[in-house]
Amino acid sequence: MKLKIERILYFFVVSLFILFSPFLFGLDSEALQITALKISQPITVDGYLKETLWKRAHFVNNFIQKEPNEGNPASELTEIGILYDDQCLYFGVVCFDSEPDKIVANEMRRDGELENDDYFEVFIDASHDHRNAFYFAINPLGARRDALIRDEGSNINWDWDGIWIAKVKRTERGWTAEIAIPFHTLRFKKSQNQTWGINFGRHIARKREEIYWSPILRDYGWFGKYKVSYCGHLKGLENLNQGNRIQLMPYLIGGGIQEEEEDPLSRSGDLGLDLKYRLTSNLTADITINTDFAQVEADQEKFNMTRFSLFFPEKRGFFLEGADIFRVGERFRMHEPPSTLFFFSRTIGLSEDAREIPVIGGIRITGKTGSYDLGILNVLTGRTSYEEDGEQVNIEKTNYSVIRIKRDFLDKSTVGVMVLSKDSFDSSCYNRGAAFDFNLALGKSLKMGGFAGKTFTPDLKGKDWAANLDFIWESDFFMADVSYTDIGENFNSELGFVPRTDIRKIRANLSIGPRPNILNIRQMFFFNNFTYTENHSGQLESRNMLSGIFNLFQNGSNLVLGYGQSYEYLSEDFEIREDVFIPIGAHRFNSFFGWFESDKTKNIAFRTETNLGHFYSGSLYRVSTKGFLKLSKNLNLEFIYDRNQFDLPVDGGKFTTNIVAARIIYSFTPDLYAKAYLQWNDDENLSISNFLVRWIYKPGANIYFIYSETRKLGSEGDIQDRVLMLKVSFLFNY
Repeated sequence: MKLKIERILYFFVVSLFILFSPFLFGLDSEALQITALKISQPITVDGYLKETLWKRAHFVNNFIQKEPNEGNPASELTEIGILYDDQCLYFGVVCFDSEPDKIVANEMRRDGELENDDYFEVFIDASHDHRNAFYFAINPLGARRDALIRDEGSNINWDWDGIWIAKVKRTERGWTAEIAIPFHTLRFKKSQNQTWGINFGRHIARKREEIYWSPILRDYGWFGKYKVSYCGHLKGLENLNQGNRIQLMPYLIGGGIQEEEEDPLSRSGDLGLDLKYRLTSNLTADITINTDFAQVEADQEKFNMTRFSLFFPEKRGFFLEGADIFRVGERFRMHEPPSTLFFFSRTIGLSEDAREIPVIGGIRITGKTGSYDLGILNVLTGRTSYEEDGEQVNIEKTNYSVIRIKRDFLDKSTVGVMVLSKDSFDSSCYNRGAAFDFNLALGKSLKMGGFAGKTFTPDLKGKDWAANLDFIWESDFFMADVSYTDIGENFNSELGFVPRTDIRKIRANLSIGPRPNILNIRQMFFFNNFTYTENHSGQLESRNMLSGIFNLFQNGSNLVLGYGQSYEYLSEDFEIREDVFIPIGAHRFNSFFGWFESDKTKNIAFRTETNLGHFYSGSLYRVSTKGFLKLSKNLNLEFIYDRNQFDLPVDGGKFTTNIVAARIIYSFTPDLYAKAYLQWNDDENLSISNFLVRWIYKPGANIYFIYSETRKLGSEGDIQDRVLMLKVSFLFNY
């Protein structure tokens, strides 16, 4: 009997409500409190905590484990005190350690990955809305990381760069830190007396121990620490002033550009301006003029084994800040790229093959007013042209507009709308869209969400809608993630990421995670992931099922073994490589897959994954390895090798692709580092090189030295693009 997708959808929706209806409540413990002390003179931030003012502060030290022994007191003592003056909020941190020589600290860069180091973190819910927070973290080398947490961790913007200062000192008993966060970095309501949400966390890397002041339970999920509603309370804040309303950030850039091998290196110089204006205490306008992204690292090379566009993340600063507000589409899932995004900023200022299109200027307004989140984006791009495959490609002057409004309701839920518009100045071409979305929290473990959208494009009428609905249950032992997505044939969000149209898709991911306490295993996950996709004529197009086991060991290493079954129906020949076609028809194929990731707190670590089995009507052997080498606290090396070996029963179907990459990072201080990123793709016969030196000479102000080169390899090794630039940015507060 033919499988009907409507019956599956009805079955899982009804089943979920029956299964989870008894649990649609949460039990919140009484919130902890800490009081900040007002001082009349600033703290000298040096990491020592020697000022007598710290002796007057109220310190807390009652930290509780989430891992490895949930509910137990922390194995190492941590003490936190808070002071504030008219300008800044100060944190004094003392991280005692019974074995200080075993403290793990390998990252020194600003915004480097800290998850495999010892570190201390602060969560600040300055609006006290129990949904959103500012995140700050520091490790024993002084590396700083920050982020914006939105909607209980549903969206986290790791690319936000706040202005703050932190210094650390290693001691015979562990390490200490002082943190100063200016009030103008935070957003909060005007009130004589303030109460904020706050939590503190510490990671002790060698033990893989996670501890928190306001306890975080395993049942809150993998990202439970970002659930702001479980924060404690920060009291004692009075008559706060957010300070400067205007930040001016001009930049100067100069250097040379060479577009082809035979071209001379042409001199280039320019200037631009970023302006940040605080409209209200919670609403900020950002203006950019003559925007430059020279310091952005190139995308990592990938070989596309699917019929659909690959997802590459946004890396440009102007579009990254506030990006979380503009998030509408299918939900992000760990280890997976998003399937559908109604708005994706990489469609602005970049061509489909990632060529830069000049950004003349733009304005972005983001923030909160009452119960409403607001996001407005308007960007103007200029005309440009380039040659591709022997043909001239002309890009028109274009305006892009996005308006996003989202409202909080109930305890932890939201509902929102978004409208998009893309308009050409040189023709009558346009593309517009409107969408509605919601996220509903049904207790501490169950949530549901979805969106519905429609696009408006000349000559594309009807079947221009898309919708998605999902249910997620997340606890320590059991996880269920089921969703239904429907995208019309003419749905055309030119400002979004929509790799596949004319589909109805059901997916169901189920896993259980026992903690057997054997073989040094911290937790095992038995998982089964199922995806079923058909078109609107009822033709099955794709069906995939992955089953396996994920083992998480006590030292953080992990091992995955699994088996996959796939079905793909091709309505036209699939060109997997130039002049290599997989024929029309139904294809069934199975494969084994697995990966192993070693303990990344060590100086030498690696991750290897492999896939072996059938691929369409032939076979595929894939191996990917990433190695990490930490030669000192200053020098880190990363190596990537990706190999795909195909054997398909078609002309030219027996071939191998190789991608090799290396990243070398040398940190002189937490505010000065050099980075080289080298790539080679033998299938495209392409090499890409990036070299960057970044110096944060004062908070919010940078100097960049940039060299990048793209070279088409061959007998002549033709250069396709070469850039040598020096960029200096400044910061002025008014």
